[in-house]
Amino acid sequence: MPALHTYFSLLLSLCCIVPSPRLWAQIPDNSLQKKGEKELIALHEEDRRAHFQHDIPALLSHIGAELIDVHEGKVSKMGATDVRKRFTDYFLHAEFSAWDDLDPPIVRVSADGQVGWMIVRVRITYTETDQQGKKTLNDSVMAWMASYQKQAGCWIMTAVTSTSQTP
Repeated sequence: MPALHTYFSLLLSLCCIVPSPRLWAQIPDNSLQKKGEKELIALHEEDRRAHFQHDIPALLSHIGAELIDVHEGKVSKMGATDVRKRFTDYFLHAEFSAWDDLDPPIVRVSADGQVGWMIVRVRITYTETDQQGKKTLNDSVMAWMASYQKQAGCWIMTAVTSTSQTP
C-alpha cells in the first residue's frame, strides 16, 4: 500500500508541475509581435538617416494618404502633399548635427503584427540658415508617439502626437 500511495502522490505532483498539452497550445506565439517591433525600430533608424540626408521620399514612404498630427493643443489631418511641404520647408535651411535617442524607443505591436506604436525621445540639433545667410543653432529634445498600421506588408504611420522642449 505505501508503494501505491507513493506512486499516486508522484503522479499527482507531476500533473501539477508539468502543464498539459492543451495548456502549451494556449501559449501565444509572439513572433509576429517581435518581428513588428524590430521592423519599427529599423524604421526609426531609417528616419534618423533620412533627416541627415534630407531624404524626403524615404520619410514619406512610411506615411499614408492621411496623417493625423496632434501638436500644441491642435489636431490636424495632413495629406501626403502637406507632409512633403512640411519636410521640404524644414530641410531647406537645416543642417543636422544630432538626431539621437535619449532613451531607447518603446515599441509595441499587436499579436497579429498588423498594428503598432512607438514612443521616442530624441535630441535634435541643427543649424538653420536664413535667407540672409545668418546661421542659428536649434537644439531641442523632442518626444512623440506614433501609431502604425501594416498595409501591403509595409508599416504606415497613421497618427503622431509630439512635444518638444529646449534643453
